[in-house]
Amino acid sequence: MSDAALKRDAEPLVGSLVRFTMGSVGSKVMMALTGLFLWVFITGHLAGNLLAYVGRDAFNAYAATLKGTPLLLWGMRFAMLIAVPLHFFFAVRSTGANKAARPVEYAHGNATPARMAAKTMVISGLVIAAFFAYHLAHFTLRVVSVTDGLGPSGAFSPYDMLIQGFQNPLIAGFYIVAQLLLAQHLSHGIYSLFQHLGLWGRRWTPFLKNASLVIGYGLCAGFISIPASVLLGIIKP
Repeated sequence: MSDAALKRDAEPLVGSLVRFTMGSVGSKVMMALTGLFLWVFITGHLAGNLLAYVGRDAFNAYAATLKGTPLLLWGMRFAMLIAVPLHFFFAVRSTGANKAARPVEYAHGNATPARMAAKTMVISGLVIAAFFAYHLAHFTLRVVSVTDGLGPSGAFSPYDMLIQGFQNPLIAGFYIVAQLLLAQHLSHGIYSLFQHLGLWGRRWTPFLKNASLVIGYGLCAGFISIPASVLLGIIKP
């Protein structure tokens, strides 16, 4: 056995994992896994937000439960702080590897919506990251809040802060536009996730494409419905 082969056999596990994740296949796998985590987080976040339709008490109880469970709350925040930059890093790395492998575009480009979504994933991802930062500053840190968030009792109320924020058409409009971009990003990302993890095939591909569109746009339709319902007076103070 050669010296090079012996060195490869003696490579530590951590070194092997790093070398794999920095490769073209590993970058796609890491992008898929971090994307899967973000997808699960978004789904759970929507489930909590939809409690606004139930009323002030239900929504405020949800917010109080999160705040009263610091291990869960800060664990999710810490995981998000890791997952978001890692997802972006591996997305950029994977995109660069794909361009290097095919530096010349196809002679006849496929200008379908799915193709356009794929080509703008990095751009839409940057806009979504900026929205995520604003969302935290608005509802979590409350450093850009335009309202006091006080309820009828005079105490701070997450439910009333939500309504007061979305009663501003500019803020509601910004959220709606961001969700439309997220829907495009998410629908293509879900389909790509299955591809990168090898969970696709000739029989499954049409189903996965349609399911990804339904899930991506369906989740974001749920988010969009909240500011829209506030503006229309369906969700009231």
